[in-house]
Amino acid sequence: MGRATPSVREKYLQLLNELEAEFVELLRRERREAYLYVKKAWGEELGAVTNYPNPYLLGSLLLVSVLDLEWRLRELERRLRDLEDEVERISSG
Repeated sequence: MGRATPSVREKYLQLLNELEAEFVELLRRERREAYLYVKKAWGEELGAVTNYPNPYLLGSLLLVSVLDLEWRLRELERRLRDLEDEVERISSG
């Protein structure tokens, strides 16, 4: 007898299929491109989502998206500071 309850991975793949068929296609091109980055982040953190006790899959994935955006923002801020420091060094030297 097979498994009666689908695994989180199965639910995740089903959710991706539904999102791509019913939602992503309706988005503007640039938002569809952004979805690919979000989908990548979700895939990279699926282990964390799988082990998180909250059963609301989409909410967990959205949390991953927010965290990924925060990480990207901090990385951009760091790069900007580095560039500003470099400009200051060149200007004063």
